[in-house]
Amino acid sequence: MRTLDLETEFKRLEDLIVKSESFFLAGHLNPDGDTIGSMLAIASVLKRLGKKVRLFSQDPIPENLRFLPHAKSIRSSLPSSKAKFDAAILLECSNPARGGALEPVLKRAGKVVNIDHHKTSEFYGDINIVEPHSSSTAEIVYRLFYNMNVHVTKREAACLYTGIVTDTGRFHFPATSPRTLEIASRLLETGFKFSRVNDLLYATKACEGLKILGRALESLELKAGGKLAVLTLKAADFKHFDARSEHSENVINYGLMPPGVKAAVMFREEEGRVSVTFRSRGHLDVSLVAKAFGGGGHRNASGCRVKGGLPSAREKVLSVLTRLLA
Repeated sequence: MRTLDLETEFKRLEDLIVKSESFFLAGHLNPDGDTIGSMLAIASVLKRLGKKVRLFSQDPIPENLRFLPHAKSIRSSLPSSKAKFDAAILLECSNPARGGALEPVLKRAGKVVNIDHHKTSEFYGDINIVEPHSSSTAEIVYRLFYNMNVHVTKREAACLYTGIVTDTGRFHFPATSPRTLEIASRLLETGFKFSRVNDLLYATKACEGLKILGRALESLELKAGGKLAVLTLKAADFKHFDARSEHSENVINYGLMPPGVKAAVMFREEEGRVSVTFRSRGHLDVSLVAKAFGGGGHRNASGCRVKGGLPSAREKVLSVLTRLLA
């Protein structure tokens, strides 16, 4: 992985923000709490600085994140071909394709900024703020605000807290650091209702989501001598329960619960392809498997998409995973 002087990159971004008037913000496909929370926090600060901002997500915002302030301002349609931006900021996109069909917009942007905390980032931006040791993109965004002496409002704090708490699994994952907890503490000091945020994120689940969870648990298989848990969700399961892909969010985490399991993988059948999510414990690096299939992520949490049918995708991925476990 390439390394850059982060402080220099932060300073370049600060200068870019000061000098620019219009911004395009986008996150990765199938957006999560970190992507959406970070995007909304940056947009809020930029607007307070008098900037024009366009927010984009190719895939819909998950229902459990629509409570976030101004979530409705995120559009699923790209700007017109005549629209130009001084800067395009991509959040949690290890490469531009992770954000969807963004190439036409990026070509018309004065500068492209890559803000990411995945070690698989390809450093495609004019400015690259990539910090794999950060728990989340939201943690990096908070650092940007701190460097700029920006006062974080309650609403912005709620967005950043959502990014941190979801990407750390409620401060459970190894990427959680003393700095992560310190930043969370500072966010709580703004006085936003963090207990309500936790309730909406973790104690509220759509009926469709509960049924999909049940179907995934029914499919649970243990392989590689009990070291690997495999969960499978077919397109027919979603159709049967009138559910969407977002209803399977966090289901993968249940795969790590059986004693002795070192890694879990979940296959979710989509049209013409299969979405694959990985989780692992300790030093087992599942991002290597994800990267082998064009995806990426962290050592203990990664994902990819495999073209073709479910049986073929399962066979290919499980073959690589079992070799890794061996």
